[in-house]
Amino acid sequence: MAKQPVKVILPFRHFAISLFRYLLTIIFFTIRLLLLRITTVYIPAVAGRMSTTWPTNAQDRFSIVAIDSITGEIGSVGASGVGSSSTYPHGAAILGDVIPGIGVIHTQAAWMLTNQQNAHDWMMLGLAPQQIIDSLVAQDAFGNSTTRQYGITDFNGGHPRSAAFTGVNCMNYKNDTAHLNYSIQGIILLGQKILDSIQSRFLNTTGTLGDRLMAALQGGGWPTPRP
Repeated sequence: MAKQPVKVILPFRHFAISLFRYLLTIIFFTIRLLLLRITTVYIPAVAGRMSTTWPTNAQDRFSIVAIDSITGEIGSVGASGVGSSSTYPHGAAILGDVIPGIGVIHTQAAWMLTNQQNAHDWMMLGLAPQQIIDSLVAQDAFGNSTTRQYGITDFNGGHPRSAAFTGVNCMNYKNDTAHLNYSIQGIILLGQKILDSIQSRFLNTTGTLGDRLMAALQGGGWPTPRP
């Protein structure tokens, strides 16, 4: 007696989820092919947090973390190649860890949950930004910090401190600059002019910390050369 073929019928819910993930994958890679950059902005005040996401012609991957020592506002903005996926459902939101009233930690290159959580815990213990950087480098979760880039700023009772780190194996052009109340870092850039533009916009813009961060973000944009 011939065996009858076995039909496998997936529940509609499982089929819908599989189809949805498939479509998301196609959309994600299409966006990457079109070189669309997704920029996420974090400008939380001590009392809360808001975030907005929209496309921009950013060049290429950069961020700035900053603190207003008078108002207590803490925030970060940046451009990243990290998109939403099953691994990163919130996309680039994972890169910036803003702790209201305390400080902000931003991983600009080679993000890892363990490293980010360690940095968070060390900041909560009161370690200074440079101490956190040193600890991240010495205790990297994979034992290799050469591909990572960090920018960290803390409130420190109204006397902000900042520190940055760029691993030697981060993709060029790479660099960072840290000052009392802000740190700027970036990789895969056209050159130092991108970081200088971000810094200039931040320092020469008046208004709230949010206004200054938005100006800094725009400073990272660069006209795309025509073919």
